[in-house]
Amino acid sequence: MKFRSKRWSMLCAGLLIGLTGLGIWAMRNDDKYFEIIKSLDIYASVLRDLNTYYVDSLSPFALMRTSVDAMTNSLDPYTTFYTQENLGDLTFQTTGKYGGTGIAIRRDDDHVIIFDVLQDSPAGLAGLRPGDRIERIDDKDVDSLSEDAVSDLLRGEPGTTVVLGIYRPYLQQRFTVKLIRAEVGLSSVPYAFRLQDGTGYIRLQQFTEGCSLQVKRALDSLKSLPGGIQGLILDLRGNPGGLLEEAVKTANLFVDPGQTIVSLRGRVQAWNQIYRTTERADDDTIPLAILINHQSASAAEILAGALQDLDRAVIIGQRSYGKGLVQTTHDLPYDTRIKITTARYYTPSGRCIQAITYAHQGDFLQQNFIPDSLRQTYTTAHGRIVKGGGGIEPDVPVRTEHVSEIAQDLLIHHMIFDYATRYFYEHPKPASPDDFMFTDQDYTSFLNFLEEKHYHFQSDASQLLAQFTDQVQQEGWWEQLRQQTDSLRRALAEIEARQLLTHRKEIMQLLKAEIADRYWPQQGEWLVALQTDEAIRRTRHILHDTKMYRSLLSSTTAQHASVR
Repeated sequence: MKFRSKRWSMLCAGLLIGLTGLGIWAMRNDDKYFEIIKSLDIYASVLRDLNTYYVDSLSPFALMRTSVDAMTNSLDPYTTFYTQENLGDLTFQTTGKYGGTGIAIRRDDDHVIIFDVLQDSPAGLAGLRPGDRIERIDDKDVDSLSEDAVSDLLRGEPGTTVVLGIYRPYLQQRFTVKLIRAEVGLSSVPYAFRLQDGTGYIRLQQFTEGCSLQVKRALDSLKSLPGGIQGLILDLRGNPGGLLEEAVKTANLFVDPGQTIVSLRGRVQAWNQIYRTTERADDDTIPLAILINHQSASAAEILAGALQDLDRAVIIGQRSYGKGLVQTTHDLPYDTRIKITTARYYTPSGRCIQAITYAHQGDFLQQNFIPDSLRQTYTTAHGRIVKGGGGIEPDVPVRTEHVSEIAQDLLIHHMIFDYATRYFYEHPKPASPDDFMFTDQDYTSFLNFLEEKHYHFQSDASQLLAQFTDQVQQEGWWEQLRQQTDSLRRALAEIEARQLLTHRKEIMQLLKAEIADRYWPQQGEWLVALQTDEAIRRTRHILHDTKMYRSLLSSTTAQHASVR
């Protein structure tokens, strides 16, 4: 202990001497560099004294991590420090790949439940299914472990083995499965198919490494079908972004060489860059529509904004998230890394679509949305008016579909998931998603299932009424308000009891989609959802109406058109 303490003191002393020397140099060169050295000197002294004198033993690395996280969190939500242990998270964000088994889990009371399995993964190839319960991992009981701890046990270097103890509730089966971990990847293009009217559809869910090639292959495959496709829907809804270069390459599939797609401007002038298309377009004439929503962000907005500014695609859906900041990663000592916001990006018309400004008020980070009144206007290639700040606004807005409170509650309490698991084991697989029907009889079976599970829906209004009742009793007003409160409680109970029938159609669609995902993993849920998707319906109508499509891309009055 004495040796370690002495060595720590020597290290800190050496650091302080070095910092002092650098401080003298910095004073002669630049006041800001002096501030950096001064701050490092203070920081090293604080860390040294805490380690030496604090009443309990401390981890210097943990203290450092806390301080660095506080620094990055004070800047914006995207500047992030990565330790050696969580570098895999950064790799997964950029490549969509990780070493593991292909299992996604959740906790349910005292159990660990598999809620999704990638079909080409070790777990999928071994026959594991959603609804299976993991009881042991390598002879370690997992019921008392957190989700993160279980996920850490499942992940590992490709080629290593892991043994899982599984219980399949609806068949009352217990078995053991040995998995060899592999590099597991989430496809950036999970769905690509031709709709019945000849419209092509490609779902792009994240801009990971190589995703532009996946889009190209999907497009070429659709065009090679007998009769080809008469238009294309590129669905970016829920796409959080990813690699900027992949967004540029994807845009190049639809735009000929030499077109500006995005430009970066930051404090370091040498890093400013303009990204242009360099290859011949795969198809620069096919009618193209891009779907976006509030969760479409970053690289998804780069692609949508560029094709909107170039009047190459009609943008349909809801206003996008509004992330116009660019991050770059830098290696740090001891296998650590930092991701830093280094620039803002600008679409071809010159607009930055960042929706939030970050500013410091004393020691606090303020996040302010840019009001519509301060958003600047720009023009597209054909003279259409578009706005900067606040995300990408669609050319054709489609309202967000409302999810009822009862539907949300059923999803939160996993009633939809659990019933789908039972249904899967009790019914044979239909021939195709188009042949799959969820009947009124099936819905009655679902209602019986809820009774078995003792499910009771309590609305937010009921919970607020309960809080109101408690407050009234504390104030001593209960006797005066008892009659009115009891009457309101009974009325709410009657309304809540009718919710399963009032929202029957919506709940049946959720059940159908969840069950379809069991029969056709990673595709069934989406295929069923598209059957009633209002944005898809409107988009198909636009792509097949040549006059309307051209007018949306050429007329300044086409902004925010209403299509029915």
